[in-house]
Amino acid sequence: MAKCAGTQKKPPKGTEKKILDMSQRGLSLKAMARGLGISTALFQAWRENHPELQNALDEGREIEHTKLRSALMDQAESGNVTAAIFLLKCRHGYREGDQGELANRVSVTFQLPGPQSLEDFSRTIDGEVVRGSD
Repeated sequence: MAKCAGTQKKPPKGTEKKILDMSQRGLSLKAMARGLGISTALFQAWRENHPELQNALDEGREIEHTKLRSALMDQAESGNVTAAIFLLKCRHGYREGDQGELANRVSVTFQLPGPQSLEDFSRTIDGEVVRGSD
């Protein structure tokens, strides 16, 4: 593989296809730059200045995502409980111990009186009206 000079402004022919291939295999940006024989900074500059390269990267990542999701779904459908739980959590917001069913229950709030003397408290439980004794 020929190395590219750090000052090279235009990517060589075939770079778009290489990026598509590497990104759908799950390579990191650093690994892709290494695979192209350039620095990560130059790779970033190429993607900014040549939208077709960023599009190839995005397309490759989407292909990888689809493959992985499909493989995981196949595992879940064939009885892999871990895969099924993972999909529920990631795609449908499932949380273990979810208390969602408690949302429709009645809530009771007790309002307790403030501090009182024993004498005032005794009159309160006997049904007498106690006025503030500030």
